Amino acid sequence: MQVKKYEATSIKEAVAMVKKDLGPDAIILSTKESQRYAGAHSPRKVMITAAVTEETYNKKKTVEKNLSSRDLDRLSQKSARVQRQFIDQAYTHLNEKITEKRRSLEARNYASIPEEDFKEEKLSSVIKPTMKEAFLPARAKVDAGRIDELKNEIKRLQSMVQNMNSQSKTNGAASTAALYPGARHGLSQETSGMFEKLVGEGIDEKMVAELMKNAQLQLKENVRKKGLLEAWVAKWLYSSVDIVKEKLQSRYHVFVGPRGVGKTSTLVKMASHLVLKEKKRIGIISADNNKVGAVEQLKIYSQILNVPFAVWRKGEDINIYLKQMEKVDYVLIDTEGQSLLQMKEIDNLKSYIPYDLGNIRIHLVLSAMLKDDEIMSFARRFRSVQFHDFIITNIDQLRKHGVLVNLQKQIAMPYFAFGLGPMIPEDFEWASKERILDCIFKLSKTKGET
Repeated sequence: MQVKKYEATSIKEAVAMVKKDLGPDAIILSTKESQRYAGAHSPRKVMITAAVTEETYNKKKTVEKNLSSRDLDRLSQKSARVQRQFIDQAYTHLNEKITEKRRSLEARNYASIPEEDFKEEKLSSVIKPTMKEAFLPARAKVDAGRIDELKNEIKRLQSMVQNMNSQSKTNGAASTAALYPGARHGLSQETSGMFEKLVGEGIDEKMVAELMKNAQLQLKENVRKKGLLEAWVAKWLYSSVDIVKEKLQSRYHVFVGPRGVGKTSTLVKMASHLVLKEKKRIGIISADNNKVGAVEQLKIYSQILNVPFAVWRKGEDINIYLKQMEKVDYVLIDTEGQSLLQMKEIDNLKSYIPYDLGNIRIHLVLSAMLKDDEIMSFARRFRSVQFHDFIITNIDQLRKHGVLVNLQKQIAMPYFAFGLGPMIPEDFEWASKERILDCIFKLSKTKGET
C-alpha cells in the first residue's frame, strides 16, 4: 500500500494533489492543520494523509508513462469515474498487446530465424511506436530485449559451430570435444548439460564444476543417465541449503535491512499470516521514524488486524511499550532502512535492537532483485548487528535463482521466509528446501505450487 502526505493551503487544493498523484481510487486517511508555518502572518496549511493499493498505484503509473502531457492534462480534468474507467481499459489493452507480441515471438524457434530479421530496418518496423498505440513504447522495450537475447544466442551458437569446424580441421576430433560446456574444468561430456543448466541458473561456476566432479566420482557410469544425475544434484541441493526449522521459537522478531527491499511490507505480510492463518496474537512496534508514511502504514494495518501498535523513538525505554503487549504471542519490530556504510549508522541501528530481551530473532531482509555482489555486500555489512537469518523478497520476479545457493554458501546463514509477490498475506511463505529446489529446477509454473 502506498501511503503519502500532502500539504496545501486549502483542503480543495490538497485533495486535488492526492487525486493527481495517487489517482481516483485514493482513500483519505486523515486531515489536519499543519504545524509548520513561517509565522503569525503566514497562512496556515492543511495536511492530508492518503493511501492507495500498490496494484492500483502501479497500474496508474504504467498508463501515465504512455500518455503525452496534453493527454494527461485532459485526463485529469475528467471525473473520477471516467478516469478509473480509462485507466482500467488502457492497462488491459497494454497487457493484451504485450501478451500478443510475446506469443508471436515464441511461435518461432529462435534457431530458425534468419539473420537478416535482426537488421536495424526490420527491428525498427517491429517496435516502432505509433500515435494510435499509446502503450507500444513499453511493449517495444520488452520485445527489443527479447530479440537482443535471441540474437546474442544465435551468434553464440554460430560462433561455437565455426570454432568446432575450425578446430576439427586443424587438431582433429580430440580438440573438438574440448569445446563443450565444462570441458575447461576437466568435466566429462556427460555432465556438460547439467553444468550448463546450473551455471545458466546463476550458480557460481566454480561451485558447479566441483559439484559435477563429485557427481562423476560417485555416479561413475550412471552419470550418463540424465535422470539419475538430476536426482543426484537435487539431493545435494536439498541437503546443502539451510532453513530455519523452528520459525516461531522466538517471541521478538526484528526486521533489518537496506532501504527499498520490502522490509516493512514483509513485516506486514508476516503479521497478517500469523493473525489470519495461524491464529496468533501479535503486537507491532515501529522504530522507523524517518521514512515518510512508514508509521502510518503500520498503524493502518495494525488497526485492520486489530493488534496493538506503538512507535518507539530513540532514547525511549522499549519496556514501556512491551508492558502493553504482555498478552501477545509475538512482537514484530520494524527498523529504519540502513546501508551501514558508516559506523554511526551501525550504532544507530544497534540502538533500536533490544538485544537484552534475550528471546529475540533478527531477520536481514534483502531483495532478490539486487545484483549478486550487492546482496553479498549487504550481507557482510549487516553481520555487525548479529542477524540470525535471511528473508528474501521478490523471488517471483527472478529468471535466475542461483543467488539463493550462492548467498548461503558465502554467508552461511539460514533462510527464514520468502516473499513471492505483493499480495498480503498470500505472497508470504516460510522458507523451505522444496521452494529452493522449485526455483532452481523450475518445477512449478505458478507461485504457491511447491
